[in-house]
Amino acid sequence: MDNKSSDWKELDLPINVQETELDAIIHNHIVNNGATAQGGESHVSSSSDNESDEHSAHDTVTSVLHINPPRQTQDSESSSQSPAVSPRPILTSQQSIVSGRFTRTSCASGDTGYNNSPARLSPIQVNSNESQGCQEPENQENIDDASSDSTVGDSTEYVESAQRTVTSLGAISTDTQDSARYDDAPFPCGNIHFWSGQMNMEETSPKKHYVTVSADTPSEEVARFMGSYWKMRSPKIVLSVISGVKHFRPWKNNRLKEQFQKGITKAANTTEMWIITDGVDTAVSKMIGEAIQEERARRECKQLQLSHIGQDKVHKFQKLTIIGIVPRNVITYSDLFEGNEMGINIKNEGIRPNSDLYELNPDHTHFIIVDEEDQDRMFFTNIRCQLEQQFQYSVGRKRRLRRLFSWGSDERYDMTEPIIKKVVPVVGLLVQGSPRGVDHVLTYLNDKMPVVILKGSGGVADLLAYAFEELVERSDPDFEEHFLKPELTRMICKVYPEDFKENDMARTEFRNKILQCCHLAMEDEQVFLTIVNTQGWDANLKDLDKYLLKALFNGERQTKMKWREKVFKDLQLILDWNRPDMALSMIFHRDDWGKVRVDKKLFEQALLKLNREEFVEIFLDHGFLIHKFLNHKKYKLLYEKAEDREFFISICLEKVLGQIVVMDQALDVNFLANDLNRLIFKLIGLSDFVQPYEMSMNSVGLYVLDPAVAERKALNWLTVWAVLMNRHKLAKVLWNRCDEPIALALICSNLYKELAKNCMELFLRTEMERNAKEFGDKALGVLDIGYMDSSEQTYSMLSAPLKDFNNKTSIEIAHDAGYIGFIAHPCCQKWLTRKLFGAIQVKELDLGFLTLPNWFKILVSVFFIFPIYIWIGFVPKATSWKKRRGITFRGDSDSKIIDDNAESESEDEEDENLPTSKSLLQNELEWFKKRKKLTVRRRLQSAFQKKVEKALPLWKKIYLLWSAPITTFWVTQTMYFCFLGLFCLALLWPTCGNFYLDLTLWLWTSIILIDQVQRTYTKHVQHKAVSLRGPCCEIILVMVFLIMYLVLRIIPHWFHSADIVTSKVVLSIALIFFFYRLLGIYLPISPTLGPMLVRMNRMIKYDFVDFIRMFLVFMISGGVTIQAILYPNYPLGIDLIKRVLTRPLFAMFLTQIADLDGDASCSDHYNNVSAAFCTAGVNFRGSHYANPESVIMPVQKCPYSSLFGYLITIQYLLICKLVLVTLLFAMFALTITKVDNEASEIWKFQRYALIVDFEERLNLPPPLIIISYGCILVKKIYNKLRGCKRNCCTFCCCKKKAKTDEEMSHRVKKNRRSEDYNYWKKCSIEYLRSQEMEEKKERMAALHAEIITTLQEDMRLQKKNLKRMSDRIVELERTLGTSRMYLENISHKLDKQDVHGMANRKGQIIHVAARQSPYPSTSIARFPVFDKYVPWETLYDVYDPKVFTLPFDKFPDEEKIYVDVDIIELRKLKEERAKMTEEELIGLPPLPSIPNMKWNYILTVVHHNGGGTQIIDRRSWISMDDQPCRYRLDPNALPLNPMGRTGIRGKGTLWRWGPNHVIKCVCTRWRRKYNQENQPGDYLYVEGKRVLEFIATQREGNNLETVYELPGGVLHGLSSPYSVVQESFLRSVFDENEVEPKPTLDQGDMIQFFAQFATQNVNGKTSLSLGSPDHSISQLLTGISGIATSHTSSRTSLRTEQDSQGFSASLLYKGYLDDPRNTDNAWMEAEVWNFHYDIGDNFELRMSEDIGTTWKEVLPNVKLFGNEGAIIQEAAKIHDAYY
Repeated sequence: MDNKSSDWKELDLPINVQETELDAIIHNHIVNNGATAQGGESHVSSSSDNESDEHSAHDTVTSVLHINPPRQTQDSESSSQSPAVSPRPILTSQQSIVSGRFTRTSCASGDTGYNNSPARLSPIQVNSNESQGCQEPENQENIDDASSDSTVGDSTEYVESAQRTVTSLGAISTDTQDSARYDDAPFPCGNIHFWSGQMNMEETSPKKHYVTVSADTPSEEVARFMGSYWKMRSPKIVLSVISGVKHFRPWKNNRLKEQFQKGITKAANTTEMWIITDGVDTAVSKMIGEAIQEERARRECKQLQLSHIGQDKVHKFQKLTIIGIVPRNVITYSDLFEGNEMGINIKNEGIRPNSDLYELNPDHTHFIIVDEEDQDRMFFTNIRCQLEQQFQYSVGRKRRLRRLFSWGSDERYDMTEPIIKKVVPVVGLLVQGSPRGVDHVLTYLNDKMPVVILKGSGGVADLLAYAFEELVERSDPDFEEHFLKPELTRMICKVYPEDFKENDMARTEFRNKILQCCHLAMEDEQVFLTIVNTQGWDANLKDLDKYLLKALFNGERQTKMKWREKVFKDLQLILDWNRPDMALSMIFHRDDWGKVRVDKKLFEQALLKLNREEFVEIFLDHGFLIHKFLNHKKYKLLYEKAEDREFFISICLEKVLGQIVVMDQALDVNFLANDLNRLIFKLIGLSDFVQPYEMSMNSVGLYVLDPAVAERKALNWLTVWAVLMNRHKLAKVLWNRCDEPIALALICSNLYKELAKNCMELFLRTEMERNAKEFGDKALGVLDIGYMDSSEQTYSMLSAPLKDFNNKTSIEIAHDAGYIGFIAHPCCQKWLTRKLFGAIQVKELDLGFLTLPNWFKILVSVFFIFPIYIWIGFVPKATSWKKRRGITFRGDSDSKIIDDNAESESEDEEDENLPTSKSLLQNELEWFKKRKKLTVRRRLQSAFQKKVEKALPLWKKIYLLWSAPITTFWVTQTMYFCFLGLFCLALLWPTCGNFYLDLTLWLWTSIILIDQVQRTYTKHVQHKAVSLRGPCCEIILVMVFLIMYLVLRIIPHWFHSADIVTSKVVLSIALIFFFYRLLGIYLPISPTLGPMLVRMNRMIKYDFVDFIRMFLVFMISGGVTIQAILYPNYPLGIDLIKRVLTRPLFAMFLTQIADLDGDASCSDHYNNVSAAFCTAGVNFRGSHYANPESVIMPVQKCPYSSLFGYLITIQYLLICKLVLVTLLFAMFALTITKVDNEASEIWKFQRYALIVDFEERLNLPPPLIIISYGCILVKKIYNKLRGCKRNCCTFCCCKKKAKTDEEMSHRVKKNRRSEDYNYWKKCSIEYLRSQEMEEKKERMAALHAEIITTLQEDMRLQKKNLKRMSDRIVELERTLGTSRMYLENISHKLDKQDVHGMANRKGQIIHVAARQSPYPSTSIARFPVFDKYVPWETLYDVYDPKVFTLPFDKFPDEEKIYVDVDIIELRKLKEERAKMTEEELIGLPPLPSIPNMKWNYILTVVHHNGGGTQIIDRRSWISMDDQPCRYRLDPNALPLNPMGRTGIRGKGTLWRWGPNHVIKCVCTRWRRKYNQENQPGDYLYVEGKRVLEFIATQREGNNLETVYELPGGVLHGLSSPYSVVQESFLRSVFDENEVEPKPTLDQGDMIQFFAQFATQNVNGKTSLSLGSPDHSISQLLTGISGIATSHTSSRTSLRTEQDSQGFSASLLYKGYLDDPRNTDNAWMEAEVWNFHYDIGDNFELRMSEDIGTTWKEVLPNVKLFGNEGAIIQEAAKIHDAYY
């Protein structure tokens, strides 16, 4: 019903309205409103006051309402779009506050309203226009609400003829009408039936509802449609699940998925909830649908199980409402949703992959199909956001009146939320999500609606969670701009690469929306985003309701105005969701609020609803008073309105009381006073336990005693209610706060134990017994703590009568409950021992072997009096009369009385008693420290004053001795033994006996009978729960004996009435009875005989009975067979039966085998019996026994000897004497073993009854008890006369009655009792703490296992993150290393390098080109080696370079003879073959042996196949400190590069291990300028220096880039270095491949060769031939004599003088060559000569440009292979040229 057209208004009632005034107030209000109604419209409503409900109405008010429709002002267009509004019919509203529910029933126009209200009230006609009324048929039934909210209140629904009806059974909706009733709907709508089988199958699954709306439909119209046509009503909360479909990624963690589904179902079961999803059968919507389907199956199964028990047992669940809002253009069968009257039958066939069309999920209950034109919106539609905003307000009819159950209730007209205007909270739940989900979240945040984000689910959820958490930690703009935005952009590209990786504008817009959401999420103290980390160890999606509540509370505006109303609303929501932890953290533990006052309605809901015990505990902890809440009506209402009443009805009422009760039937008005008290009395023997009048008086503040007593009694009554309702957890919560923990625990234990006896089901009986044991253990635990802390106070508690429990003591309650462990506790046993000895103590005198037992001392002292002074000491148990006289008693042997009157005169001096507990001792010590010092006068007075001692009078000693139960026991037992001796004498007296003896015995027995009757009656009065079956049977037997004794023994002295034997038999039986009576009366008190009797009782009761049952089988079978075999002709009769039974029985003790051999005298008679005897001369069968012939008669009693007789007898004897007897002993032994631990406790339990019995007995035993009866009679007469005299004196003299000592000490007792309550409450708290610690220890293993499991999953995730981070760190390190290498290379490029071509760092030479990556002609990357790690001396522990050696077949054929073998590979192959078996080695070629390399030596190799002699120089040309360098070997015996690490191992592309020698030549000249005619001119100067040119040849093997190098050759050892340089120069510069080899050229030859190219002509026109040079060799070598022996370093100054043509030669460099091909185990070394042509040369005449030979200028950026550019620059430095 729409809010705007609502016809209801609130009715405010006075706070303290009386029951009789409520009807008049409502009546007047309704009549006044009806009189003032305009146009026949009336608005009536009833509500309750929102404060206190101490006084409330309980009558039934019925009203008939007629509501006319509002006037229509809309035009035809608006009316066509909205549904036609029909006139509202007459509504009959009835609220039965005591036993009914508020219902609204509608009828068609023209009918008459009818109301089934109670006859004592008549309907009130609200509308004055009666002609518009309608009548309803008499059999019209009220339509109940489909909602299943049974605790907060059931509202009813309107039933209109134009609308369809949905009924509910257990909250599982089923359709009752077809879709044809939707013809007048404003939108296309109908039903959907999802099927999976044949079309003609019976439709059993419920139909789903759908409606098709356009995208621009107002949300108000859709909401009105849902309320009018779908009969939907606003829930308690709306949950909108925001997710994605296209971008959904399945969850890999199944546990997380299961937790999410359980969390959804848990939240749906907790309160009324609408769940809104995308509605399609995929992604998150499908997950939720599967969870709902499983929940429906569980509900149906449970309903089916309960329906077999009875329809009244069917449980009601929360209704499941799942709404799917789906764009029509994404549905596979979108053309079907046109509002078909016959409904739609749909079969889902599965979603096709890579398709944009989807199917509807069949587990949703409602679908809203949206005609969305925007194809880009996909599942995000504007109408969904508008609907979710609209759902915050009322949808459909309102909740008005709550259901009230029974007559006599004190509930008032009440609304579910009477204080705060109802606004339905809407919460968004973001799970993964698509990019359009950000718009959905943004809409929520703009409207200040909370959103819960599942971090770790993926998609938008992770992006939003990350951004929000980062902004919460750091919100400065600089952080957001420079860190968060770039990182968020990177994450967006990673999460949605297809959507945003190539679209910068869309990516930026999406990122800005995320940041906008984060900024909108926080406003002052409100936070609208709640992050749930699904990957944290403490996260559990089963508690999804907790996070939803947290989101609601975080999004609320904190205001100090109306904070109490806010508390009520929040507590109501938390209570519905059953989240006590949220109640503590969000409400009760807040500092910004005042003291929270718990409303009574909330406490009532916490009691009535299941599993709300923690709320009850919280409310009680925060000061809620139960007695203010609990009155007799409310208490009765608790039995009626509890959610689970099945146990109370089926067990308590039906089984215990024998009543037949209907589940929903109201209880009787006098249920509390009659039925409940009778139930409690039958269970635990407490009469009038529940006092309704006192309960109600206390609730209104008219306390019968005081508030503390009222609260204690209310708590006891509520605890008993929890036990009777089988709310064990609630009973424990209430027990935790009781004042009498021991007594109440024993009461609860007894209740559970008695209820278990009435449970037929084994599991329920076991549960009751377990609960009884738990409460018994609680009582025992508190007793143990109290006993250890203060034994005296515990003894006082055990004997203190409890007024709340019929003045029973705690130990009496424990005995009535049969709790053996409690009475067997050492505290109770010591208390019983004290009780047994009363006020006496038996002294122990050390007399050695003359030590006498206690019983002897007591009896001698009783009868001879004077031994009292020797053996008996006195400790009076009642000293109140002595304390009033200033007398205290000592427990010493002298039994002196000490007079303290003088010492007690001063007020300053206090008589301090010893503390009775540890806590009191601490308080006393503190008090002594603070006490003022005594004056000197008082000290002297205390020192010289002596205590006056008085002796206890003798008569008092005698009285105390005879009053002790132990004295009564031994005297009674002594007299009983005298009685038995007299009985034995009377029985043994010959003949008719002695008359005087018999008469004495009869009188004595009569006195015993009288005493037994008196004690039985006393027990019945004082202990109603004690069974009197045994004493009554004993009384009857003694009475029968007295009658028979009188008739058979005494009367025959005058009249003959019986013979002697009969009287002897009766006396014998009686004597046995009286002797056996000792076993149950006197012997059990013995600590030795008592447990033994318990064991014997168990053995006889169970084992011996079972043995007899088994023995009877063998006894009868053996007796019959033995008799039949041994005496085949024995006549029938009593004697035969006696022989059959007695023979096998006596065979257990006496073995009778004499008749097995037969009788010799009978042998002849047996021989006369022929085989044909049974047929000869017999007229009919069976006549032989009737007429025995002479042949049979002699053998009738003669035994017959046979083999079978032996066999039968032997088998019987074996079974009975060996097997059965042994089995009996074994059973006895087993029973003793089982009972041995329990026997002592059972005896201790029985000991209590014996001690109490003797304590309650009179002091004198029978027959002296007659004296006691006489004294009692005289005392009663005296007291009666004294009372009459006192009354007369009071009446005549008008004397005011003086206050007795008891009245004067009433206040003291009250205060002391309060201290006792506080003490025992403290003990119970200590016990609870100990139990909590034990429970924590027990749960620790499971908790640790769960935490470990979660941590393992978290560790897996962290491992992935760490791996990802490690990869990024490795990548970062690699990037940093590469950057560092680049920086070092740049630094090396900028540095001026020397001839080595290597860098100089802090005086250390390091190579550069040898560390360049990748390795030449390969893609192998070198291991990065920084400058500091190049030397081998520097530790580089992570150094792990790759190994590379060019395979042998990759070298040119002409060079293969010079290539060293791959030692590393060869060793690897040898190791692999060493691991092979001999079979695997077959067929493999042999491996070459590893050659013996002569490292650092010159090796001469002779090639026998025509190759000549090869000189392999493995020495290094490097000199260090003017000494030749000897390179080291690595652990594999391979050479190490003397210049340090290179980043790669092996031989690389070099041909030899270790040094590889080459010789290079640098031919230089001056660069000249050329004129226009291309003629050379002057020198070219740069920066004042001439520019030098040199010859460079193009390097082979690199096609990607042209690389130049210096001319030169490799020294293989076949020719001299100078021959190699000459030949290689001719080939590489002049392209002369056919050169005559001259292997023995020396330096002179080389210089002469290069000198021939020098000319005096600048342009080189004139040339010299090689055969006739113009230069004299001696002239050229004048300056370099001794050159062959003078170079000792890498750099040398050896050079020739410049000749006439300007030619000069010099050794430029000899040593390490920084070559890119160098490795850790092979490197290049070079000898470089510089040939300079200062004037001119003729190289152009012979240089071949086809092979790439050219002149290149020496410039700073000259590029040559390796570090040859540095060599060129060194040559320029020598010639003082520009470089």
